[in-house]
Amino acid sequence: MINLPQTIKAIIMDVDGTLLDSLSVWADADREFLAKRNIAYDPQVSQALKSLHFVSASQYLIDYYSLTDSLETVCGEIADIVRQRYFHEIPLKEGVLEFIEQCRRNDICLCAATSNSRELAEGALSANGIINSLRFVITSDEVGSDKSSPDIFLKCAERLGAGISQTAVFEDSPHAAYTAKEAGFYVVGVNNGDSGDFSKLSEYADFCIDSFSELCKENSVV
Repeated sequence: MINLPQTIKAIIMDVDGTLLDSLSVWADADREFLAKRNIAYDPQVSQALKSLHFVSASQYLIDYYSLTDSLETVCGEIADIVRQRYFHEIPLKEGVLEFIEQCRRNDICLCAATSNSRELAEGALSANGIINSLRFVITSDEVGSDKSSPDIFLKCAERLGAGISQTAVFEDSPHAAYTAKEAGFYVVGVNNGDSGDFSKLSEYADFCIDSFSELCKENSVV
């Protein structure tokens, strides 16, 4: 049985790969985008794009594949592909609904902090029926920095009315988990299906889970 500390009163949830089973969505969208141009997708690109913001990732594709398309065109086409999946196809990770209910019963407030766009994050969270279980959703764009900076986590804690020592951060990204841990947050690493990421998470997080179901056992949150 895994226990969160009794001092935890608030939780900051990452969205992609943590709440949502969306790890492959962006790579699939890039693959579909390139296939329309008869370009073979290089799987190594996925690793390079993982830590990049959407616009930066689109520019990377242009540069890597020497595309003649404008940045606006690339962003628009990929966004359309991704939007369809986020609004209609992406499921929650296993055990998320049960864990959210357990947090509600224990008066632990939740929010979401994402590097994704508000439109896509809220679209998927709404489609899966959990948007109203979150106090708010905040994006890296709105804070003005990505998760290599603790600003988004600090802003969340402030808005939740919780101290850093009272707040847990759930992340599937090693670099984001490292940032949160260095800032003093309690960090839970979530397996997104990438064994390399999960191995790295174990170095930075206070503990790691394969599934939220591990936290839904009786008295696992106290």
